[in-house]
Amino acid sequence: MIETRFYVVDVVFQVPYRVKLVSWSGVFSGKLVYDSLSLAGTMLPEGGLFRVSPVYPAGGGFTPVSGFLAPGEKYRFRAVFWGKAGEAPGHVLARGFITGLSLNRDIVVESMELREEKAAAPSPEPSGEEGGEPVAATIAVRHGPTFYRFHGALVAYPSPWRLVASIARRVSMATGVDYKPLVRVLQQCLELALDNTKKARIRLTHGKEVKVFAGEARYHLVCGKENAESLKQLLQLGQYTGAGGSPGLGLGEIHAVAIEPPRHQLPPVVEPWAEEKNNNQSAGLYLPHREETI
Repeated sequence: MIETRFYVVDVVFQVPYRVKLVSWSGVFSGKLVYDSLSLAGTMLPEGGLFRVSPVYPAGGGFTPVSGFLAPGEKYRFRAVFWGKAGEAPGHVLARGFITGLSLNRDIVVESMELREEKAAAPSPEPSGEEGGEPVAATIAVRHGPTFYRFHGALVAYPSPWRLVASIARRVSMATGVDYKPLVRVLQQCLELALDNTKKARIRLTHGKEVKVFAGEARYHLVCGKENAESLKQLLQLGQYTGAGGSPGLGLGEIHAVAIEPPRHQLPPVVEPWAEEKNNNQSAGLYLPHREETI
């Protein structure tokens, strides 16, 4: 288990004049972070060391602002930093952002709250081939607008494989530890069970639109007990890191992760094609080896 530190900054602000939002409001909050770090003289290395939320009304709710920002109205957004020592420590980025934001003339800051939060990251090594006695669970995840990248393609549905890989990549950045060995095992533990998300298109920079999904997805978890605990820890970390593409533009938020009793029964043998193989053997049939198509 590895202790991971995140630096969370919640900002409430007003604008001095009407601001037209020609694109997704996360572009506005992302630009505030970049501009503020620049004003503070804090260098931001490449590598995805922070994420932001879109802009929300300060009164509450998770419906991003669209159209325009009105003077006299209060708005909020969140920035989360996880840079690592040797590149740009997260606390340096967070304090640089706060310093620069106080110099930024594009907004009127009502309040800023910085807090350091510690979270446990799993061991990067999987626990054996099976990871202990099999367990099952249902995991409900509430996604903000999200898309995944896959070898040049955009994936606009709650892919469990992309979810695990995306969070693990950011945890690797935060800890300096390679999580690929664990990811290869954990991806096989999760499957999409119920997709209650909705699809939409949002406009990013330079008029580019991307297709996204948002809402609740429920995933089936079947895994060895120790690997299941590692997967649960990774998903909890996703509430800090987010998932998917363009985290610096307010995409990929994970608003909540709930682990519930399984809605399905744990099979006696967790082996692909085991039941089919047994049925055909009992019938005296020969079944050639089958490979799962991904």
